Amino acid sequence: LSHRSKSMALAAMITAHPTFAGSPPRLAPWRPLFTTPKTTRRRDGTRGLGCLALTMSAMTLRRARRAGDVGEDGAEAFFPQSDSQSTAQTAVDVISEPPMRIGHGYDIHKMLPLDEPEAWGKISPQHAVIGGVTFKDFPLGVVVHSDGDVVYHSTTDAILGALGLPDIGQLFPDNDPRWRGANSEQFFDEAVRLMKLRGYRIGNIDVTIIAEKPRLAGKKEDMKNNIIRICDTIPARVNLKARTHEKLDSVGRCEALECHVCILLEQSVRGSR
Repeated sequence: LSHRSKSMALAAMITAHPTFAGSPPRLAPWRPLFTTPKTTRRRDGTRGLGCLALTMSAMTLRRARRAGDVGEDGAEAFFPQSDSQSTAQTAVDVISEPPMRIGHGYDIHKMLPLDEPEAWGKISPQHAVIGGVTFKDFPLGVVVHSDGDVVYHSTTDAILGALGLPDIGQLFPDNDPRWRGANSEQFFDEAVRLMKLRGYRIGNIDVTIIAEKPRLAGKKEDMKNNIIRICDTIPARVNLKARTHEKLDSVGRCEALECHVCILLEQSVRGSR
């Protein structure tokens, strides 16, 4: 049988299974059945899902997307379709792509002790990753579907927000097994690609990490350099700050960490669609 025939046969079998009754899988854009998707890259360097059945399902079959989810290949459908539009109330002509755009991103993730796997439920304990830096000596990990990098997630959302696009959760849903433990640089990379395609570049980025622990001062330069590299910009346009929560609330009790990002995009040259 051809790869396409195998995919269709597998779809029919899964659709018939009681687990999927009333909610048939959605056939993803076709790929060869046993090829690992290039977008699935874990932080430890391994690729794929480590399970043939899950890999087949993630590549060729997806359950129906939740309302609002668009998938990682759906953002370009939200680009402006014309250079200008008229307002509904006064018919004033407004350009679709202004010289500057401002965005804000926010993320918060729960933390749990790495040596208490029973508290993590279905998620395997994983080290805290902040700004692309893995804190292997820190006893707490981040409970999340991907690697849980609050800096990368917030910056990704800030760029998407500035561009008027769906947020990170809509592009990379947390019920998609392909993103289990995924390196969040993949999400960040896609936001930067969309930014450049729209003809924008970084005006400046201001990052504020809020965490009681781990201590971040010695890693701030590494985090900043990671943002500079991914955004294809210069040090003068990126700032990264870290502060505690003065032992208040969940963040102050080391039960969570959070991050805010403000971003300014400026027009460069018109992207090619």
